[in-house]
Amino acid sequence: MGMPTVQYTVAVVEERLRLLDLVAAMAAGEERAWLAKQREGHLGLRAGKLAQARRATRELLVERREAGELAGSRDWVLVPGVRAELAARDWDRDWPPIPPGALAAGRRWGTDPVRYSAHHDEGETRFLGRLGVRLPHELGERLQRACYWHNAEIEQQLQQWADRWRDGPDVIMRQSVREHGGVTVLAGLAAAFAPTPPAEELVERGELRSKVVTTGDILRAALDHALAAAPERARREQTRLRAAVAQARRDTALAEERKGQAEEAQSRAVAVGNAEDAAKAANDAAHWNSRAVVCRLEAERLTTQADGVRDLINQLKTRRN
Repeated sequence: MGMPTVQYTVAVVEERLRLLDLVAAMAAGEERAWLAKQREGHLGLRAGKLAQARRATRELLVERREAGELAGSRDWVLVPGVRAELAARDWDRDWPPIPPGALAAGRRWGTDPVRYSAHHDEGETRFLGRLGVRLPHELGERLQRACYWHNAEIEQQLQQWADRWRDGPDVIMRQSVREHGGVTVLAGLAAAFAPTPPAEELVERGELRSKVVTTGDILRAALDHALAAAPERARREQTRLRAAVAQARRDTALAEERKGQAEEAQSRAVAVGNAEDAAKAANDAAHWNSRAVVCRLEAERLTTQADGVRDLINQLKTRRN
């Protein structure tokens, strides 16, 4: 991102991760085209004026990225969604620092394993994809602090619940599976004699767990925001690409026309025995032929990109339906 960042890794549905990568690739192309257009205005500038123009472009790029208008990577594609989620929860504010040593690696204390799958009419979808995200440092720090302080009291209550009931049968057996690949005889006996909390206690734990919000929850919601906003971005990019294709084809036609005119001039010069004009016309014909080839290749490249964006729009439409 070109600035200090905070790194996160979050479990997501693989299909959504694939779509995000396609959206990010499209957005990166959109940003490169914007930068190329900006740099056209730098032509002819020298020294201080060129440095000033480049600085202004960099500053404008940051503004456009922060506003969600440009996104040169999938990190920037997700940033607007993170900001939207924090704002929706009234978390987009200053938070106290997290106490030293308060955060441990691994899954957030108090979260249920079912949080890492999506349940729907067709059954269950596991979060098997791994999304690496680098957020601007201020935003990443705010996300971490907001989740920590929101969860602090809830986790304390969950720990008190665990102290009352210790490890229940389900916890003992899951731990055995993690450590030994299955439920051992010893684990089975321990589970059989473990105290089983009454229904109302289990309901209380479930309610507390449901209130825990992890950074992963926010980032998965940001992914949903990004994919929901992607069709509009894709349609905008498709419009730009179609216009660029049309321009490249016009440039190709013009180059072909100029090439034809140069070839005619060469033929006339040869007919009257004017070697100098014939050589000049031949050079012009070669130049315009080269120009036509470049423009034709550019039109083909842009057409391929436009087709890719069209396919992406269809995939996003299918996902939404």
